[in-house]
Amino acid sequence: MSVAFESSVAGRLNADAVLECGVCWYAYDPADGDETRDVPPGTPFAALPDDWRCPCCDAAPSKFMVKDGGGLAAARAGATMADRLEALERAYRQAEKAIVGLPVHNGALDIALVGFRPHGDAFVGVVTTPWCMNVASLPQDPDAPAPGALGSKRQHAFPSGGYTFVLGRMEGVGFVETCSLFSPMDEFADHAATLAAAQAAVDGLFEYEEPPAPEKVSRRFVLTRNGKTA
Repeated sequence: MSVAFESSVAGRLNADAVLECGVCWYAYDPADGDETRDVPPGTPFAALPDDWRCPCCDAAPSKFMVKDGGGLAAARAGATMADRLEALERAYRQAEKAIVGLPVHNGALDIALVGFRPHGDAFVGVVTTPWCMNVASLPQDPDAPAPGALGSKRQHAFPSGGYTFVLGRMEGVGFVETCSLFSPMDEFADHAATLAAAQAAVDGLFEYEEPPAPEKVSRRFVLTRNGKTA
């Protein structure tokens, strides 16, 4: 049995359960197996070899979630996600006190956390406030070490592509990485508009975009040096 699963958890998995990678959304279907890792069809996820990894992004089995069923990673994270998000919202509301009345603060808006879900080792969603709207990546573990120096940047991969996040720290929360969407927020007339924009951003973030198909190049085109005869 895979080392990623406790026996009690693995025992509750249906043998035919399809699981998705929480990083790249590759789906492992026991009916198909995994020919890239010589896993034969009919192999349940819980019976994968100990050294098995996601064939698309090399993520560990612990990053996989039961498709359309919440998932193992999500189930383990569910008990803490509400607490982590509550702390994040509380930190933003505390920060708001320092800028109420300033030109950057749009008094028609409010603070909201939209579409958060487990993604890798973090909870990812959009935070919309009266002064900015960001995609936020919040470590599931509040005691997780900082991945770099404050203010440093790094890329995060999502189904729709890679995006640059900046590392920060918030009191009572710990380290948070953010990717700016809007700042300031003066173009939004009301809170409903910000919620709609935030939800659209989350949907777009986790929506896989098919890469454009390469143009077909004829043998004659190549032999004549991009269509120009020598």
